[in-house]
Amino acid sequence: MSWSNVLLIFRREGMDQLRDRRTLFMVVVFPILLYPIIGAGVLQFAAALQEKPRRVVVVGAERLPKEPALLAPEGEGFNPSLFDSPAEAARLTVERRADAGEWANPAFREEAVRDGDASAVMVIPADLPEQFAARADVAIPIHYRSVDETSKITYLRLREALDRWKAGIVEERRKGDKLPEGYARPIEVRGLDAATTQEIGGSVWGRIFPFLLVLMSLTGAFYPAVDLCAGEKERGTMETLLISPAGRAEIVVGKFLAVLAASVTTAVLNLVSMGVTGLQLARRATAMGGGDPAREAAAALAPPTLQSALWMVVLLIPLAAFFSAICLAVAAMARSMKEGQYYMTPLYLVCLPLIFLTMAPGIELNAFYSLVPVTGVALLLRALIVGDYLTAFRFFVPVLLPTVVYAWLALRWAVDQFSDENVLFRESERFSLVPWIRGVIRDRGPRPTSAQAVLGFALIITASWLFAQVLLTTGLGGIGVVAAGQGVILLVPLVMAFLLTTDPAGTLRLRGAAGRYFAIGAAAAVAVKPLSAEFERLVQWAYPISDATRSVFESLLKGDTPLPLAILVFALVPAVCEEVAFRGFILSGLQSGRRTRSAIVLSALLFGLLHVFLSLFQQFFNAAILGVLIGLLAVRSRSLWPGVVFHAVNNGLAVATGAWIGLLQRAGIAGWVYRDAEDGLYHVPWVVAGAVVVAALVLHLWKFDRRDVGEAG
Repeated sequence: MSWSNVLLIFRREGMDQLRDRRTLFMVVVFPILLYPIIGAGVLQFAAALQEKPRRVVVVGAERLPKEPALLAPEGEGFNPSLFDSPAEAARLTVERRADAGEWANPAFREEAVRDGDASAVMVIPADLPEQFAARADVAIPIHYRSVDETSKITYLRLREALDRWKAGIVEERRKGDKLPEGYARPIEVRGLDAATTQEIGGSVWGRIFPFLLVLMSLTGAFYPAVDLCAGEKERGTMETLLISPAGRAEIVVGKFLAVLAASVTTAVLNLVSMGVTGLQLARRATAMGGGDPAREAAAALAPPTLQSALWMVVLLIPLAAFFSAICLAVAAMARSMKEGQYYMTPLYLVCLPLIFLTMAPGIELNAFYSLVPVTGVALLLRALIVGDYLTAFRFFVPVLLPTVVYAWLALRWAVDQFSDENVLFRESERFSLVPWIRGVIRDRGPRPTSAQAVLGFALIITASWLFAQVLLTTGLGGIGVVAAGQGVILLVPLVMAFLLTTDPAGTLRLRGAAGRYFAIGAAAAVAVKPLSAEFERLVQWAYPISDATRSVFESLLKGDTPLPLAILVFALVPAVCEEVAFRGFILSGLQSGRRTRSAIVLSALLFGLLHVFLSLFQQFFNAAILGVLIGLLAVRSRSLWPGVVFHAVNNGLAVATGAWIGLLQRAGIAGWVYRDAEDGLYHVPWVVAGAVVVAALVLHLWKFDRRDVGEAG
């Protein structure tokens, strides 16, 4: 790749963006305007939403005792001492009504609350003085309307005032009975807030700003990407660019850098605008006095510290790179600016749930969320804004590295899009289901396309999940559900191979293989077992399995299930079904128009995702790594069956581990093999030996067993 060409494309696209008024507005002007408008709106709304006094009708107030007083001396409000501040008491006005006529009717009181004539109606019982004299319990009814926010808040404040009034009555009784002070209050709860001033100030921004920042990063990347792809097609300059000396990858990287610059600029301007707005709000808060709600709202919007802002900028670069590459790849499919706008909706629909997840209560940054695209970044941004540096620094690298990997994969996808003439110069086409199906069958080739391979994976996930839900409602046992689910995984690639290709057997790699590949598959499965055990322990340490999930999976093997049946269902059946799907149909499709090593890695990642959706998230890592080894074995042997052997032996060893360890323990030699037999952990020499054997086998397959030198390019 010539970086001079890349920089030339970058300068060209950057200058084009500076000439586009819409892009300049979205990237530069809109972020500058957004946060001052939000800040001004917060102050105005806070001032407009200052609570007006709520009307509370007290029926039979004449029966209330003078000490302790529930109402203020003038009788138009409640006793201020029953609230946290006089301002709180002033928000409730009292209207006294005699317990006679209309107000004596409960239906009328409810209607008054329903019609908004009163936020709440408190009824003082007629026998209140007698009950107080007898020191009996008294029930004070309060009519309110729970679906009305004002009425509900009024009710809660009345409950708080009555609780304190009740405490005063108890205190009077204690004094009358000459009991010790701690008699009626043996326990006093004192809330000690551990949150720092910065954490309190950043709590609002911590909820709102990650959402806005991620959304603006996506918006800042999408509009320039549409203009650089669909806009060039409309202007007729795409062809001129493609015949230039710059290669397709160089063109994509140059455009990517231009879009990345726009996205980062948008995000940074959002950050700066937010900080300036927060500072202005803080100054306004200092100028305001008392407990004004506007002052409280402004104080809550204090900006993040400079240290947090710098870390956020570092974090935003890979996030913007991810969005830029995704948007560039999607925008390459658009034939016009108008069509490019349509593609914005699916991107938002995918990203918004990932962002909204961070606003849900109880969602905190952990090892799992650090791997989730967009969500991990948003949660880390929240931790930085709030000032939770312990969490932020602990997960900064676990969030940053996956984001960089996702950005690289998205950039590779964008390069693939620009390398496909059918994508760049797609013509308008009418869609009709029957002719389309006929065309697909008529024009099918010996192998599926990459798009068909990805479609097959999506169909496998969807059909397997839906089928499993149906089976679970029938009361079928765990083994039956697993076997039926594997049948679905097998059925989808078989049907697609016969419908979409002219050589189903070749697509699924059902041909035979040399005997050495079967030996390599079996030996690699045995040798990798000590490594897998160590890796699984590391994964479970980083991503612990909940007790509920563990019990569900352990229940699948409970009971009187014979070991041969368990090996058949959990080892042999998945080996055949999953290999037909992933090293057969999907790997063959991904190899179409793609380098073999990329196809192997992508098929392995999809294989890992299968275990995420249908099994355990923790199985993703082990399945993806082993998927690379099985994919290499399938490509070198040009057959599915050596991979089936590896898969079956690997799963069989996992299923039979308990029986195998029991056999070794009875023979008295388990200590020679395992350092921790309960967890299946081998002694270090066995782990090292396994690593050496696996490395030698992989090196042999990758370097010295090439039937086609260009195969692994």
